[in-house]
Amino acid sequence: GAVYAEVALPEEHRVQAAGFGLHPALLDAAMHTVAFHNRDEADAELVLPFAYREVALHASGASALRVRVTPSGPHTMSLELADESGAPVASVGSVVSRPVGSEQFGTAAATADRMFRVAWEELPVRPDGTTVEPVSVGDAEDVHHLARTPETSQPDVLLLDLGDGTAEVRELTGRVLRVVQAWLAEPSLASSRLVVVTRGAVAVREADPVEPAAAAVWGLVGSAQAENPGRILLLDVDRATIPTALLPALLAGDQRQLALRDGTCFARHLTRVTDVPQAGPGGSGSGGTVLVTGGTGALGAVVARHLVTVRGVRSLVLASRSGPEAVGAAELEAELVEAGARIRIVACDVADRDEVAGLLDAVPEDAPLSAVVHTAGVLDDGVLTALTPERMDAVFRPKVDGARHLHELTRDLDLSAFVLFSSAAGTLGNAGQGNYAAANAYLDALAHQRRAEGLPAVSLAWGMWQQTAGTGMTGRLGDADQRRMTRGGVAPLSPVEGMELFDTALRTPAPMVLPIRLDLGALRGQAAGGAVHPMLRRLAPAARRAAAPRATADEGLVTGRLAGADPEERERILLDMVRQEAARVLGHSAAATLDPDLLFTEIGLDSLMAVELRDRLAKRTALRLPPSFVFDHPTLRMLAWQLRDELEKADADAPSGAAPAPGAAQE
Repeated sequence: GAVYAEVALPEEHRVQAAGFGLHPALLDAAMHTVAFHNRDEADAELVLPFAYREVALHASGASALRVRVTPSGPHTMSLELADESGAPVASVGSVVSRPVGSEQFGTAAATADRMFRVAWEELPVRPDGTTVEPVSVGDAEDVHHLARTPETSQPDVLLLDLGDGTAEVRELTGRVLRVVQAWLAEPSLASSRLVVVTRGAVAVREADPVEPAAAAVWGLVGSAQAENPGRILLLDVDRATIPTALLPALLAGDQRQLALRDGTCFARHLTRVTDVPQAGPGGSGSGGTVLVTGGTGALGAVVARHLVTVRGVRSLVLASRSGPEAVGAAELEAELVEAGARIRIVACDVADRDEVAGLLDAVPEDAPLSAVVHTAGVLDDGVLTALTPERMDAVFRPKVDGARHLHELTRDLDLSAFVLFSSAAGTLGNAGQGNYAAANAYLDALAHQRRAEGLPAVSLAWGMWQQTAGTGMTGRLGDADQRRMTRGGVAPLSPVEGMELFDTALRTPAPMVLPIRLDLGALRGQAAGGAVHPMLRRLAPAARRAAAPRATADEGLVTGRLAGADPEERERILLDMVRQEAARVLGHSAAATLDPDLLFTEIGLDSLMAVELRDRLAKRTALRLPPSFVFDHPTLRMLAWQLRDELEKADADAPSGAAPAPGAAQE
């Protein structure tokens, strides 16, 4: 007979229910009800749902359910779900399950919602009859000249064509950085858009050649796009000429990173990695020496332990700038020696080619180099307008230079693996990390280039790692940073999870994968508000929502509260709003506890948080605010004053008879 049950989400997760048609945890709990049906435990076997039929969703957003499960045959049941009032929520005509063996869980468990790759889909883009006349700029001086020529009407679109992308990576990214900074600094160009054209920056098809320097441009500009939503289009083409007839249609779409191949337009997105081959005997590098750069750092140590204790590696060379003098190096060596491995810890600056050559000489003759794992890297975060050649170089040296030296000096060796530790920032373009995104995009392209040359390579574009505070690159993230990233749909990977994904990545056929733990529920919540990253939309489509009362057009803006208020009241309203949004970014429970006259550095607001706060304030005021807006006005009270001035200026600049700017006061 039927089995009845009641299931509910924990209190702290109920707010997420609105982001789903039916919360997956609720559905899973409902289906576990069948476990209470009478059955012969002696004949019990493990089964998993295989096919759903006659599925209907009647209402969305439920946080608690009344469940009726009715078995209708061997491994088959029907499901009826109602809310707490008894109104129908969903029904499933039949759920058919299949027996599974424990050996089938390995790959699925290691990759489900934690291993992704870049895929491309065709977009139906055609000339729409409108025209745009882009003005070409080659360097920052062109931008400044354009802005300062009074007889020239300001263009709607600027075009930066980088040619074949074969220039040295610092030269190419430096040129782009100068142009974008100059463009953002010119008030007269604030309403214009910028199209950056590359060639060979991305591989739409497996056989497409990739230029790592051009790929680095995509990483850098991807961060600029995150900091300046809707203003920049990245376009990779396979021809010398640019199809300007398509530009209006490309600019009108909601995709900002596109590629043209043989006249067809493609957009990229993330998709899950599936069908990973099962692990074979032995392991990469287990028969020789494995070199790990950054080997005494937090991630390097995790990798070293895993190589020795899980993959059976018996000879390791661990390289870092401090070498044996690094904190914890002696303890790490003793631990690995006790586990049966021969360890050499070497001081080496991988950005120095001669030092890398000397490092390779440290490999024991009786255990030739068999694999390389490049984990070395540093962070120097800052919004794009604050980046300098020196800050770019500081991040490029261990990442880009180190990878290039290792590639060139080992290309004639018989390696079984060449693993690059990259970052999802290179693909997703994190705000405030333009230099880091560029360096990691370079690594991803280098892996693709090596594969094309018949050499082993895989680049792992990691998401956030769970580390001890103060250790490693992401170990510097505080609680507020962690909460910010979690709100963004990215959860930290534990070292155990990370090494499971490391092993899986070594078996994938793709030259680049993204091991990243996504919170799809949080992403669906973002999608409902239209704020999810374009590359994640396929993974987190906007959920169907229950009917709700009609919202006003200015919901969330300060327009209504400011209208008719006197100057003193307007200032109070704006300050309250600024404190409220700052508290959300910082993870404070009470906005009133934030001192409006303390400098942002004193309340713990860093450059990445500043970008998020800028985005929140722009949304609440409908103003276009520059990425440096927050740090240009470094207290909450100064921010509120500047917002007041910007709103009044927007109202004054509006054409006569036009509606006031959103949020502007009306006398």
